[in-house]
Amino acid sequence: MNQSSHNTATESAGAKPPGLGGIQGISVIASVLLPILAAYVVYYTGLGMPRDTTNQGELLQTPVNISQLEFTGEGELPLQLGAEKPKWRFLILPADNCDSECEKLLYTSRQVHIRLGEKADRVERLLVTATPLGAELQQKLQSEHPRLRIVQLPAGALQELKAQTLQGTIAESRALLIDQQGYAMMAYDNQHSGNQLLKDVKRLLKYSYER
Repeated sequence: MNQSSHNTATESAGAKPPGLGGIQGISVIASVLLPILAAYVVYYTGLGMPRDTTNQGELLQTPVNISQLEFTGEGELPLQLGAEKPKWRFLILPADNCDSECEKLLYTSRQVHIRLGEKADRVERLLVTATPLGAELQQKLQSEHPRLRIVQLPAGALQELKAQTLQGTIAESRALLIDQQGYAMMAYDNQHSGNQLLKDVKRLLKYSYER
């Protein structure tokens, strides 16, 4: 065999079949996207999950996208959750600025946050009111709940959000569980225990990725 034939044979042996690179690329993308898609299918439909692992909160029939709502944060700076790092969030919506029912929800969600341990950074808690809290109450809450963010939403937008997330027998003072995409998925009130909130959020953290 001459040198030219030898080179041709060597190149042929090392060449990849046509289209193999494209198939490999699709496989890599699928390996990343399919687990995420599967997590959402499992969560929203319950498909493939044992009956004893159903959600503990009231599942909203139509998830509500809050990612573009303009909240007012500390120093009256506007903020949109969709522009921040994706996290699971508990949004506390009180009946008033923050009555006793609101404080119970804050306590329950705080204990859940603590019990998440090393996964606590993947979850955030926000108290949403229409007007700023009084100085005394604000100081009290910041002292008792150092990881809580206190934000405002215009009264009209807050009432609309409450109406959109009205579910079953859930009380006006409620906690909404917001997914990483900014959708309100479930609602809780003081009829729900900390263990129920914890069970739901731990399951969701297990089936989702930190981004």
